[in-house]
Amino acid sequence: MFRNIKIKTAAQEIIIKAFESLTLEEILRINRIPTNLFQGYVIDEEKNLKPIPLNIRPSDLPDKTEIVLQCIRNTDLRQVLPQKTFYKKANNPIIVLHDLDFGEKECTETVHELNADSARKIIENKVSKFIKEHSNASKVIAGISGGGDSNTLVRSLKKALMDNDNNDGKEIICFTLVFDPIWPASAAKRAVELCKENNVQHFIYKNKEIENLLEMRGGLEDFYVEFGQNFGNNTSHFFATYLISLIARKLCREHGTNEYCLGFNREDVLAELLFSLMNGHKPLAFPVRQFGDIKLLMPLWEIPKIVLDTCYPKYSLENYIERDDMTTFQRGIVYYLAHGIDDIYSNLGLSLMNGVQKIFKNNWSELKQDKNWDLYISEYAEPTKVNEVKRLLQKYLNFPMAKNYDA
Repeated sequence: MFRNIKIKTAAQEIIIKAFESLTLEEILRINRIPTNLFQGYVIDEEKNLKPIPLNIRPSDLPDKTEIVLQCIRNTDLRQVLPQKTFYKKANNPIIVLHDLDFGEKECTETVHELNADSARKIIENKVSKFIKEHSNASKVIAGISGGGDSNTLVRSLKKALMDNDNNDGKEIICFTLVFDPIWPASAAKRAVELCKENNVQHFIYKNKEIENLLEMRGGLEDFYVEFGQNFGNNTSHFFATYLISLIARKLCREHGTNEYCLGFNREDVLAELLFSLMNGHKPLAFPVRQFGDIKLLMPLWEIPKIVLDTCYPKYSLENYIERDDMTTFQRGIVYYLAHGIDDIYSNLGLSLMNGVQKIFKNNWSELKQDKNWDLYISEYAEPTKVNEVKRLLQKYLNFPMAKNYDA
């Protein structure tokens, strides 16, 4: 059964028909309206007005009562919610993207359907522009995991080098790590296929190759197990992030370059940014981050993950199935928020990121290089925690025995 609900603002009144089994909160959310922007009221047959919470269902109220949702601000919904919607269709669409166009009188929306080809074209154009602006080295190291982000990075980097006149002779060198349970062999197989398809040089490093490359003092598996014992079994992503960058910088030195790329997407960067700001910390630089004389490039930083995954839907599904359930609750929350921000309002996350770039230009949080090790320490790191990490790294990695961190 349906029920009439009156939505009142300073500018207009709207009558909508809604399922009476839904709560008033759910009715607002379905119509893309924030629930904390409205107060609920009922008006009985004697015209008495009574405030009500929004977790009430219309079916719980007498049939002859009028239900009113009153806006508590001077917000004109016509200016912030689409009054007209236009569609740009595609053959075999996989996802849609929403663009909002604001005006004084009304907001309009364009819904873009994307298939694999149109998603690839968007990403190739973004990456080509990024490389032209930020990359100067004759060789670029690229970490390829076999997931949707880095898979798309291979093709886009190759296309960027072909398109940009100033990149004559520029070389891409890709690497993939294989180490269960973080990087399964099946993911490496996808990376091999893509690098072969795009005629890109590609190296695979398994346990022994990683140990040899880093000249480790102990085994990689033992290192991983002890890391989990010391810092929690749900911290594998932090272990992985450090190891990838450590290997990438090692490869930069071996191949005589000072640039490496990783597939950080919009939500990756936004999640890190939100975590920093919520903890009162200045954020780390993006989309280029300096580690001593080596710089990390993030060519995909503007692009939502869902768009990246659209490029290779079969590979993306395989990657989703392989995902483990090991993550910290803090990491889970900030990723939920990062995806939620753009879902609430189209491209809001990107607008926040662009604003933060302007605020912190030349004033990013510093990563201070340890004088003896390939280790970069946040200015907010606790000294006791730093020593705990160093104690473990000294045991397994070929860093100088500069100090006894057991002391």
